[in-house]
Amino acid sequence: MRVNNIKNYFFVLLFALGFFSSSCSDKSKEILNPIFDLAVDLSLSEREYKMEEIIRRQDQIAVDSGSFLLRFSTDEIKKDTTIDAFFADIFNLDQDTTMQILVSDTISVEMIIRRDSIRIDEAEMDGGLIVYQFTNYSSKNSQFELILPGFTKTVGTSKDTLKIGGLIPGNQTVNYQNNLEGYIYKQPATQPFGSTRPGFWIKVKMILAGGSPGDSIKLYSDVQNLRFKRMKGRFKPLSLGKKEQTFENLLASDISDIIKKVTFDSINVKIVGKTSIDLPIRLNDFEVIGTFRSGAPSINLHFGGATSFDTVIAANATTTLNFNNVNTDINTFLAKSPDSIKIISEIILNPTYVSGEVLSKDSISFSFGVDAWSKFSINNADFTDTLKLDFGTDTRDKIAKGKSGTITIYFNNGIPLEAELIGILTDSLYSPLMYITRDMLTSSDSIVRIGGAFVNADGRVTSPNIQTVKVDLSQSDIQKLKNAYYLIQRFSLSTTDKRIVYLSSKDQIKVRITGNVRVQFDSDDF
Repeated sequence: MRVNNIKNYFFVLLFALGFFSSSCSDKSKEILNPIFDLAVDLSLSEREYKMEEIIRRQDQIAVDSGSFLLRFSTDEIKKDTTIDAFFADIFNLDQDTTMQILVSDTISVEMIIRRDSIRIDEAEMDGGLIVYQFTNYSSKNSQFELILPGFTKTVGTSKDTLKIGGLIPGNQTVNYQNNLEGYIYKQPATQPFGSTRPGFWIKVKMILAGGSPGDSIKLYSDVQNLRFKRMKGRFKPLSLGKKEQTFENLLASDISDIIKKVTFDSINVKIVGKTSIDLPIRLNDFEVIGTFRSGAPSINLHFGGATSFDTVIAANATTTLNFNNVNTDINTFLAKSPDSIKIISEIILNPTYVSGEVLSKDSISFSFGVDAWSKFSINNADFTDTLKLDFGTDTRDKIAKGKSGTITIYFNNGIPLEAELIGILTDSLYSPLMYITRDMLTSSDSIVRIGGAFVNADGRVTSPNIQTVKVDLSQSDIQKLKNAYYLIQRFSLSTTDKRIVYLSSKDQIKVRITGNVRVQFDSDDF
């Protein structure tokens, strides 16, 4: 009886289990393979761009430690030259005289070798020749002795006066010469005519063996190629020729595209002339010329509308001339980004024809420099940044299951410039896939506009401009996002309404771009 009851209970249990199993078979898959709706967060970009990075600082971009303003300064272009070689061939002096022969006699003649425009009071000779040419129009031989009282040379312990003697055969021409190197000249106090007829005094003594009425001896004296270690006196204005110096303009390289669009608010163009000579110097037709490697025509910096100017440097002094972007067209000149800048000027020594002293080691220099402060306006200055998207295979597979998504762009603009951002996703070969910069407020499908930092009345930043832009992704966008390997960010900077602002090297714009894709998973994905 007891055994039969146990059997009856067992059959009832089996029947119940079978009924339960049959009624739940349609929902078993749903219980064992559930579906989850989750989010995949993506980081596309997180960058800080400082002004010093945007401008790509180089040698000619300096940062002022006081206010941190960016500043463009050229290297000083300087032409420095001594005048030791400038006397060659310019102080040639010559004179001739004819001495009549009457009978056998001794004849003394005094003459001055001179040029009206030159008076040499004292000099230390570094070189030069004095040449004598005697022509004897007599059949008889003659002897001569020639002395230059003002020229002396120390030999040992004695001081010798320059003199020369020799034979002049009858009916012949004879040349003699002396090297003036090492001689010191001082105009003798007893020189005939003194300062009224300055020049080199020559005393000639002729000893004649005989002659006939009408015979003569002609003496021609020539001082050539005078070079001085020191010269004191007076001479006419003397051109030392055109002198020039060229330097490479670094603004024509990496940041030329930006500089071409900059209008500098404050520029100082400084030109300095300097001389150690005890005579005034004239810089004549001073020019600043920009040249191009492309062969394009050169350009001139204009000074008050003219392509050149003149200035006089006082004796043993420095002259500094300051120009700006009001009385020159320096803004236009720099915007054209010449590859090289050349300065050129003719140098006129002693333009006012005064007395003075010149040393061969004396020098003349002139220089040109630009100092441009970065209080400027910018119109559409561009820069580009390319970032690699480090999505793994697993992440790309999950994005492929996305049903919806968004991209959010966060801006923190601490630069007092408006910015336009174009963001393009590309494949591994940099082929464009889609723009992620879409602005619903402006109905733009490719550009997001970012307001500049807030500034005070002086144009200085007081606080950053913070903006957030959200972009909804379609199913098609999500598939393009899955295949994206690079993000290209292209910025264009402009000052608001071309206003004038101060740019600090520490000013920066921060950009963070994130993505969020809603993905459906089931147990098979796990």
